[in-house]
Amino acid sequence: MEKWTPENSVKKAQNEIDMLGIPNFKVDLSEREDLNFSDLMNVDNSRLEDFLTMYGGYKGYLETKISDIEAIVGALEAAFTESYNTALFKVVREYEDNNKKKPTKEELRGELFSRFDALKELKQQLIDKEVLYKKTAGLLSTYTTAYSTVSRVVALRTYGNQL
Repeated sequence: MEKWTPENSVKKAQNEIDMLGIPNFKVDLSEREDLNFSDLMNVDNSRLEDFLTMYGGYKGYLETKISDIEAIVGALEAAFTESYNTALFKVVREYEDNNKKKPTKEELRGELFSRFDALKELKQQLIDKEVLYKKTAGLLSTYTTAYSTVSRVVALRTYGNQL
């Protein structure tokens, strides 16, 4: 049996999603890089469709990527918590077996990270993925706002045509 790792957990989940038979969402909007947000109010309705396609496509793509990152963060958090608790148990047991005074919580944490390199690496991976999550969420927020803005322009033009 294969050793459990957060990476293997994510791969297993992806395999199960692949088995659903739903194609992966792919986006290639590189041909839309000429769209300039500051020109939004001056473009014709056809060009507004391009803006909606671009911002909506990236928004959907980023939502999928964020869910992927959340899955990885969750697996890393679970792996870190279990590894930390196991290492903590071992160290505390050593103190008890040698009749030594148990260190403070902060001292124990420091000892765990200095003695268990794998634990420190797991924590670093978790931090890296949390940073990636926050940066990606910020990018999603930007595209969501841009999409909403274009949608409001379309609504205003549509409303204006009804008058």
